[in-house]
Amino acid sequence: MDKQLRQCLALSGVAQASYMVKQLAHHGMVGQDKLNTLVRSLFITNPHTTEDVYGSVSRLNLGMQVLQEITRNEEGSLKTPDVMRYFLGILHLERKLSARAGMLAIVGERLEQMDTMELDSPDLGNPEIINTLAKLYQDTLSKLPFRIQVTGEVNILKNEETSDKIRAVLLAGIRSAVLWQQLGGRRWQLLLQRRKIDRNLLLLMNKVHEIH
Repeated sequence: MDKQLRQCLALSGVAQASYMVKQLAHHGMVGQDKLNTLVRSLFITNPHTTEDVYGSVSRLNLGMQVLQEITRNEEGSLKTPDVMRYFLGILHLERKLSARAGMLAIVGERLEQMDTMELDSPDLGNPEIINTLAKLYQDTLSKLPFRIQVTGEVNILKNEETSDKIRAVLLAGIRSAVLWQQLGGRRWQLLLQRRKIDRNLLLLMNKVHEIH
């Protein structure tokens, strides 16, 4: 997989996290498999390939669909104003985090210390792991001057388990944003290279269809 496709896959991880935050804030639930994919990505720190971070290209199918609507700048059921705000907010917060070497090191150390189960376990996103990830987000990223404001149903957002999932998903979104930057992804590409990103998305989606 060439560099631009790998960038596109990582950016799809950001898009998937953004959509899932919206779903959690408004409905209080997301697919367990999609949650597991994002949680898994936090613990793959030395991948052989970008696909290894997520398990497979197909696990980011939702994120690719969201990113497609973003790059085509079209109205759609996935790219809502909230999703766009979270998407851009995650990319911005990643830049803030990357400028704080000490905080970035703490995030890495705390993730290494976590006692995780098998990374492809269907129960990877269990409440205990989610709570620990949420606490990590609160102890680090929540301390930065810039914060992502999550809006949704008040009663749902008051639910501690839901708010923990939102923080864990945001943390995973930032992990994908870090990966995107490491692969050479830059904000200006979202403005000036939308068609190229869209073409690469189609290639990735075709790759998923070939697998199935």
